Amino acid sequence: MNTIALCTLHTEKPFYIKEINKNIYSIEELGYYLYNYLYLIDDEFFGEVLINYIEHELNNKTISSGLRQIIENHGALGEKISFVIKNCGYYTEKEAEKLENHLVMLSSKTATERVKAKADILMENEKFNMAINYYNSILGKAVNNELDDDFYGDVYNNLGVAYARLFEYNQAVIAFRMAYRLNKNINTLEAIINCDLITDNLENLKRDTDKYNVSEAVVDRLKKRIEERERRIKNNWSKEKEDKYIRKCKKEYIIEVNS
Repeated sequence: MNTIALCTLHTEKPFYIKEINKNIYSIEELGYYLYNYLYLIDDEFFGEVLINYIEHELNNKTISSGLRQIIENHGALGEKISFVIKNCGYYTEKEAEKLENHLVMLSSKTATERVKAKADILMENEKFNMAINYYNSILGKAVNNELDDDFYGDVYNNLGVAYARLFEYNQAVIAFRMAYRLNKNINTLEAIINCDLITDNLENLKRDTDKYNVSEAVVDRLKKRIEERERRIKNNWSKEKEDKYIRKCKKEYIIEVNS
């Protein structure tokens, strides 16, 4: 696996971060992860496994003892993140101050918004099953009246994208329909029609085009786009690439399901 960032001193024994599927080998890389993936971090991350790794593998007792003290004093998550950033030696004082602003913004978000942000980052890192679990955790709870229809529309839309990336188009189209009911976004509407076309479900296609008043011209345009994409894939595909892709998917699925 690739490391996250260049470092000055590193250990041979890695610390694995499943959310981004990468190993870290140094305190600098830990600081980089905390700085750039704020919304993936929770209090469980700063458990004894990580603290022992910092103390014994990275040989940094200053940070390990500092984290233990913060935990004993029931310190907030932001305090733990900030402490590591300021003491890892990777960021300047100005950059550390910028982090403080991000932490303030993080604390101003509702718990639901933080969960969505976490899911969005997991999506960016192609951790689709993890992202789906977080999106569904939002949708499985009572609606937060502080958040508008656009927010929940985005959650449903992103859920649909995650399912589609896993080729689960029947699940994807259900999410996209819920999303469009809330956000009325043209891209979401096209995603609905794309699912119908990809699955060759003429009954759903007829129902959706009638319900959402989608013209034949739009359907033809989307159909041609899908056909062109399929041609590109076939031209650039090979048995070796297919086997490699399947192995990667199986590995990621096992990691995500067991996490």
